[in-house]
Amino acid sequence: MQSINTRALMALGLLAGLMIGTGHVGGGLAVAIAASAAVWLTRSEALKRDTP
Repeated sequence: MQSINTRALMALGLLAGLMIGTGHVGGGLAVAIAASAAVWLTRSEALKRDTP
């Protein structure tokens, strides 16, 4: 499961970088913020399940 999250985060980071590089700064920042929020929410939910 961790590998899937890492690969998805890297793919979204690449997409955000390409968008910023081609001049779509707002869209690239939106993708980067959405990706980081999704990873944060996924990890916080995983931490909730791990605690006794």
